[in-house]
Amino acid sequence: MQHWKKILVMAVTFVMCTATAVFAAIPTIAVEELKAGMKGYGKTVFRGATIDTFDVEVLGVTGSETGGYNILIRASGPELEKNGGISQGMSGSPVFVDGRLAGAVAYGQAFSNPYYCFLTPINEMLKMLDEGDPRPSVFLPKSTPLMVSGFSADGLAHLNERLSPFGLTSYAVPTGSENLDQMTLEPGSSVGVSLVRGDMTIGAIGTVTWTDDQGNILAFGHPFLQHGASDYFMTNAWIYAAVPNIQSAFKVGSLGTTIGRIKEDRLTGVAGVEGENAKIIPMYVSATDKDRGIHRSTNVQLVTDEDLVPALVDGVTYNAVSIAKDRKGGGTSRIRFTVTAQGEKEGPIRLRRENMFYSSKDIGKLTDSELNLAMDMLMNNRFDTVTIFDVNVDVETTAGCEVAELVSTSVPRSAVAQGGDLPIRLTFKPYRGEEFTQVIHFKVPDKQAPGPLNLIVRSGNATKWIQTALNKRSDGNSDGSDTESAGDESGMTAGSQKEFKDFLSDFNSMDANNEIVVDLAQDMDAQPAKKGVRKPSSSMMDSLNSLLKGSKYKQKYTMDFIVTGETAVTAHVKAR
Repeated sequence: MQHWKKILVMAVTFVMCTATAVFAAIPTIAVEELKAGMKGYGKTVFRGATIDTFDVEVLGVTGSETGGYNILIRASGPELEKNGGISQGMSGSPVFVDGRLAGAVAYGQAFSNPYYCFLTPINEMLKMLDEGDPRPSVFLPKSTPLMVSGFSADGLAHLNERLSPFGLTSYAVPTGSENLDQMTLEPGSSVGVSLVRGDMTIGAIGTVTWTDDQGNILAFGHPFLQHGASDYFMTNAWIYAAVPNIQSAFKVGSLGTTIGRIKEDRLTGVAGVEGENAKIIPMYVSATDKDRGIHRSTNVQLVTDEDLVPALVDGVTYNAVSIAKDRKGGGTSRIRFTVTAQGEKEGPIRLRRENMFYSSKDIGKLTDSELNLAMDMLMNNRFDTVTIFDVNVDVETTAGCEVAELVSTSVPRSAVAQGGDLPIRLTFKPYRGEEFTQVIHFKVPDKQAPGPLNLIVRSGNATKWIQTALNKRSDGNSDGSDTESAGDESGMTAGSQKEFKDFLSDFNSMDANNEIVVDLAQDMDAQPAKKGVRKPSSSMMDSLNSLLKGSKYKQKYTMDFIVTGETAVTAHVKAR
């Protein structure tokens, strides 16, 4: 019996020692052992992929076991002096004291001496491998700006607008780098956290703090976006230079080969594993400038982060259009896009839209508007978790104004039979052009009662039409001021009784700006508004939704131009 007990004790001891060895592959030093005046060194990449060292002196340890510790250091060395001190992109750089890993370069104070910074203790970072650490820091992270390639100046500016809510700023860097396929990660290596890869790249560059034999890595020493459990592309990276800056120097580099995935994004840094693949969203954009006959196509893969996907899709699309048209300003665009996805509850999802837009200022932003709505609806809805399989976008642009106003409609004086064909003559006035006419054919409902048939003939761009209806309903608010549009209350996040499938169906069937819509005229005054209420009530919203959706007899006709305006027309129906 004692023999078996001895074997059991030895076995348990072996397992514990083996588990400890995984974390002890790189010797570490606890904060309790650090004293002011202790000397050490840090490891990072200043140029290319070569790891260099810099000198470190420990100045003290701040914090407590409850609130967390930070290690204050002063760095020095010829390379730091050349590059203006500790730079953004050095975050995660491992610092060794007494030959053991103390922590990662992580925190500083803006406009302070660039040779001073705080370290995140390595023992705090190691907790990411099994649990997160929610304790906040009072210091500013030595955050790394995003490096992007394949973007025009306008595309980069638009991307920064979309990413600003996440506290991210991006800079353009050259496309491509040295061949890094054979480069492995080790403490001090540059590492990338990539959000978009392919013909365009978007990602941040930091430094590896710690690795083990199983391919696990810890880096940055501070959060990237602090999204917790994550699924980003992990790459190696190439550094061109560390650029001095009045506020904070930063490394300029490009993302290299994808070598794994980032799986944790916590307060103390990011954690990843080599050899694993992050889930992707394939995206293809085709953009054509009709004026010059120039065509450009873009293939990228996006990460699946729900918060980031709408901004990334918009940024990629806007940039692809910007590169193709190669000019600023307004114009007319036509966009077709298809998004295929799968809802955990809803099952297969397919969103498909085709529409035309005109803007006198920035046609790119308006072109993306419905695509942005689609992405927000899929990623940020309150009904279902959605996995996007692919996004395909086709855009054509021209500097011209392909817009015509519907100025009048007419129908024959003779009565049309129930279920018969009613020709409607439309008169259009194009922008700076001569009037022209087109004839469409409306099928009269089989059960339409004999007598007058009142029809509304309008553009698919219903903004003005809705506003007019709202004005009539808001108890004398004729100018429409202080009146919210129907689009402000989609119900996707409000207390709507609609189901997710209803929003998906409504999106696919929305009227387009280049469509003529003919429908039976509906009386919005059937449900009177409460006196003094200027904002649409729920009953009014129901009426507006009904007007937009139309009757079952609603018919649509696609034009080769954007239509504005609306008219009413009365035909006469006779019994068959």
